[in-house]
Amino acid sequence: MAEKSRAIWEKLQGSRSIALLDPGSPEECLRAYRLLDPLGIVLEIACRREHALPGIEAVLQAHPGALLLAGTVLTREQAEGAVALGVAGVVSPDYLPGVVEACVEADVMCVPGGMADCGKQLVFKAERYRCTLEELRRDRPWQWVYKIFPATADEGSLGRSVAAWKGVYPGIRFLYTGGVTPRHVGRLARQDPEGIFCGSALAHHLDDP
Repeated sequence: MAEKSRAIWEKLQGSRSIALLDPGSPEECLRAYRLLDPLGIVLEIACRREHALPGIEAVLQAHPGALLLAGTVLTREQAEGAVALGVAGVVSPDYLPGVVEACVEADVMCVPGGMADCGKQLVFKAERYRCTLEELRRDRPWQWVYKIFPATADEGSLGRSVAAWKGVYPGIRFLYTGGVTPRHVGRLARQDPEGIFCGSALAHHLDDP
C-alpha cells in the first residue's frame, strides 16, 4: 500500500490541491473523480454518509489506478474499510490513535488534524513503525504531515504554531482545511508556501464545472 501513498504524495507536490466531496451517491464520486483528476486535483471522499465507501469502491473499480483520500475518518473500522478498498490515504479531523494505528499497520498515509497534536501523531507513527522520527521523515515523507483544522480559526495564532512546529519537526508539511475558500486560500498560501489546501469549493457545481 505504500506505493499508492507515495504516488499520491508526489501528486500533491504538484497541484497542492484537494477537493473534499460529501457524496450524495456513488455516481457523484465517479463524476467528481473524472472531472478533477485530469486537472491534477486529488479527490477526498468524506465518510460522513453511507455513500462514501460505495463511492470509493465505484471509483476504484472503474479506475483501478485512482489515487483517492478517505476523509472525515473517525474510527479504526472506517479506516480499515477504506484501506481495504484501496485508498491511498486517510484524513481525520482529530488525532485518533486507532485510526493512525490502522493506517500504519497497512503502511498507508494518515493525516490526523486539529490545532495541537502535530508532534503527538508523528511520535505515535514512529513508535508504531519502530523507527526514529528522522527515519520516518526520510523514508515515509507522506506520513510527515499534519492537517490544520479549522484552517481559518485564529490565523495569527495559527501562523505562530505552524512556524514553531516547523522549527521542531524540520520539513513537516501541513494540509489546510476547514473554511478554505477562494477568498482565503491566497492568504493561507502566502503564509505557508509549501501548504496543501483542501476545500469543498473544488467539488461544488459538478453539473456545471
